[in-house]
Amino acid sequence: MRHEEFDYDQLLSALDHTAEGWLPPPPGVGDIANGFDTRYLLSFGPFDISPGEILPITFAYVAGEYFHSDCDAFQRLFDPYDPYPYYEQLSFEDLGLNAIWASWIYDNPGVDTDDDGFNFGKFRLCVHESTVTFDTIATEPDIIIDTIVTYTLADTLWYEGDGVPDFRGASPPPAPILRVTPQVSEFQQGELHVRWNGLRSETERDIFSNLIDFEGYRAFISLSPRFSDFVLASSYDREDYNKYIWNNARLLWELRDPPFSLDSLRGLYDGIGSQPDYFDRDNPYYFQDSAFYFTSQDWNRSELRDANGIHKVYPDQPPPTTLDPDSAAIYYPEELTGEGFFKYYEYEYTFRNLLPSQLYYVAVTAFDFGSPGSGLVSLETSPTMNAIAEYAQNQTGKVEAEGLNVVVYPNPYRIDGDYRSQSGGGFEGRGMESFSDDRVRAIHFTNLPHKCTIRIFTIDGDLVRVIDHDCPPNDPQSMHDRWDVITRNTQAPVSGIYYYVVESKYGNQIGKIVIIM
Repeated sequence: MRHEEFDYDQLLSALDHTAEGWLPPPPGVGDIANGFDTRYLLSFGPFDISPGEILPITFAYVAGEYFHSDCDAFQRLFDPYDPYPYYEQLSFEDLGLNAIWASWIYDNPGVDTDDDGFNFGKFRLCVHESTVTFDTIATEPDIIIDTIVTYTLADTLWYEGDGVPDFRGASPPPAPILRVTPQVSEFQQGELHVRWNGLRSETERDIFSNLIDFEGYRAFISLSPRFSDFVLASSYDREDYNKYIWNNARLLWELRDPPFSLDSLRGLYDGIGSQPDYFDRDNPYYFQDSAFYFTSQDWNRSELRDANGIHKVYPDQPPPTTLDPDSAAIYYPEELTGEGFFKYYEYEYTFRNLLPSQLYYVAVTAFDFGSPGSGLVSLETSPTMNAIAEYAQNQTGKVEAEGLNVVVYPNPYRIDGDYRSQSGGGFEGRGMESFSDDRVRAIHFTNLPHKCTIRIFTIDGDLVRVIDHDCPPNDPQSMHDRWDVITRNTQAPVSGIYYYVVESKYGNQIGKIVIIM
């Protein structure tokens, strides 16, 4: 299977390539050129494989956005025997960029994967500014002048790895670990207080740039664990700006550096003010012999004291003296919370005006500023990575301490209530979409002690069902349980009034449930 050659593009199949050593075009070549018949063969080798050995083969499928720029180009321009008018309007820019990233993911440039301390791959020096000096090093028998080029501004661009696969791609900062505290407000509205610590998110370096590229957080909420259902509720990102530099030799604007904070720009340039993006392409900022303009990186929503948005729990806390929690616990305990987290990286967001009867999924993502200079967009963790499912109800500790009354919903329970739909409250069938309605019915009990027994009786005193509720006190569902609306004899109950009794060491409670079947 070894031939050490690449096929010509399928689009060019109808052309005669016999002069290049290929066979003449086969019959029906028009359907090959237009993509109707797509068959291909991948060949590797040669390899010597002994019996029982495993040979991993790696290849990448690469796609690209904006490949087609004209929706009608195929109908107007395509001709299998003259494909170039159609071929030339295709854009391979994003496809090529993605192919480069695929090779970098396979073998990370500038990374000594096998730690031999010698081979980090291949690189190029991209020189932006240089000076040339001449030094006479000999006069006899001939004059010899040495030319010395000094690079005053240059970047090292690693474009190939050390030949040892890494299989590590560009990734966003680590997602924070959430702690969720539910409660019911004094106005009987559900709330979910989400708290997290951003130490890892804000201090880990990007594998490709070796920069700490953290940019911000976003808070999401959803009624299901599906990625597509999460809705952005609040966001925070650092105030920083991209600086574009005019390259007079190439006659274009270049983005060479990672984003600058406002303070760093003020330290570098006088007269920047509080809005660097005032200096745009049409109104650049001139400094010595250079011209710049600035754009905001993301939205620059950097306010961290507004309690209605993402905010710091300790807004006046300075950065930690050390990032080692063990050392801080010994030498700087005032910089840590009672749980051992750095106060400086503690954040909180409160989801308000929630239905206590609805199960919500909340998440906080972390995102970076990408690599603007190389065309890599900002990367963000998925909200499904750290999503927590929680009812916006009182925690068991508050229920037990304050002796709160048990609440039952929906009450009355109606067979025609359509509780599976969002308009019906979404009380039934979460995660059980393939089940029929009679298999997902549910009557919910909340404000329960973490350990109790729920007994349901008919109005005549006949026992209908017993539910043993036993959860750890700190479990998110310790205050909640459900009845599947099936009797202890595995039958559906009839319409009527039922009593429930909740028994625990904190006392007994009695209430009524109305069922309309």
